[in-house]
Amino acid sequence: MPLVTRVVAPNPGPYTGPGTNTWIVDAGPVVVVIDPGPDDDSHLAAIDRRLAGATVGVVLVTHSHPDHLPLAERLAAAHRASVRRYPELGDGDVVRAGTLNLTALHTPGHSADHLCFWIAEDGAVFTGDLVLGKGSSMVTHPEGNVAAYLRSLERVAALTPKVLFPGHWDPVTDAMGKLEEYRTHRLEREAQVLAEVRQSRGTARDLTRRVYGPEVGEDLMVAAEMTMRAHLEKLVDDGKVRVSTEVGDESFEASG
Repeated sequence: MPLVTRVVAPNPGPYTGPGTNTWIVDAGPVVVVIDPGPDDDSHLAAIDRRLAGATVGVVLVTHSHPDHLPLAERLAAAHRASVRRYPELGDGDVVRAGTLNLTALHTPGHSADHLCFWIAEDGAVFTGDLVLGKGSSMVTHPEGNVAAYLRSLERVAALTPKVLFPGHWDPVTDAMGKLEEYRTHRLEREAQVLAEVRQSRGTARDLTRRVYGPEVGEDLMVAAEMTMRAHLEKLVDDGKVRVSTEVGDESFEASG
């Protein structure tokens, strides 16, 4: 396993945990930087301190969300390195840097442009926001896609990785257990949503309040509703739920 170090961006919050992880991976004569994070001067300075003069071979980005991508060009320009991300990097493309070969895996679901980076010989995956070190990943309508997200989890699990380096929180040494935890969580949530719709129809906002309960405050209600809409979209596509406008507002009811 190559030496992997972390610099946490100063952007903690309800969606970013303690902050975004910028990973620095030793590749012999060079290093690889994964997810430079937000365009923040103090974070750039912290990365440079951790690099301690090392040559940056390439800057990789898992996806284009504002807590992962924005600093990439500044960091790369300062070190005369290139930035590689989707769609330039496609599924199965191999990035060779120093002694490392990192395989890009297109893993949509959290976002359409999401990549993971796989070091096969070490069983290591840099998972971005596909899998976090704690809690669950956001899969929100209209950008998120639950069906694609589940397929992406299965894709990574099929590699039987040993360790996951997530975009937020700590590394995961029980990689297969965490992947199964995430898969189970999504399927249980889907079953919960379907059961609620079968009990009685409702708008996306109604169903969000019924499923998530009072523990979801107004500050998280928008994200919770967008997650609900992503699950409802899959259930509609699967033919288990249908959209109704009979009462004016768009509502969802069980099919059949």
